[in-house]
Amino acid sequence: MDIRVNDILWHIQFKKPISSELKRSDGTISLGVTDNTTKTVTIADNVSDYMTDKILCHELVHVYSFSYGCDIDIETEEIIADFMSLYGRNIVYTADKIFDLLEQKYG
Repeated sequence: MDIRVNDILWHIQFKKPISSELKRSDGTISLGVTDNTTKTVTIADNVSDYMTDKILCHELVHVYSFSYGCDIDIETEEIIADFMSLYGRNIVYTADKIFDLLEQKYG
């Protein structure tokens, strides 16, 4: 599956957890990896839908960060990615509800 972010094409793929593509640059194995060089997001194919959602949201933070040239140190980017994987959807849903209410009230 392919997506475009800031006119950059990214490939999203699901692989077995033993795949070399799930190996981080430090050699550790992960459930999700974003490779800025190949513009590829790899997610383990053996996790629950709930975990797939969290991993995908986490990795998309990296995709957007790379695609928009954000120069964030990796520790901070990981904190942001973890936060967004847990709360990002709720933030967007809440904003949508508020805008819907404002539109109803003010047209």
